Amino acid sequence: MNTNGKSMFVIRLELELNPSGVYTVTSPDVPGLVTEGSTPEEISHNVQEVLAGLFEVWSALGMEIPVAIRQKKIALTQSCEMLVAA
Repeated sequence: MNTNGKSMFVIRLELELNPSGVYTVTSPDVPGLVTEGSTPEEISHNVQEVLAGLFEVWSALGMEIPVAIRQKKIALTQSCEMLVAA
């Protein structure tokens, strides 16, 4: 599905909390995806920026999108589980 000219994908993210309270974010599905963020909103924004950059690089180099991403194209409406502290 496409929304605002962008495709939606499911990717796994791994978050590692640093001593400074910032999460380092990587993905076993997306080689080269490394970013940081302090809040879910910041992490989501940063991941989207990194993915946009990676898509540009892959396209410019004539590389295919990683299989893990291609196989998980999804519809817009999804649910997720999140561990939260209260």
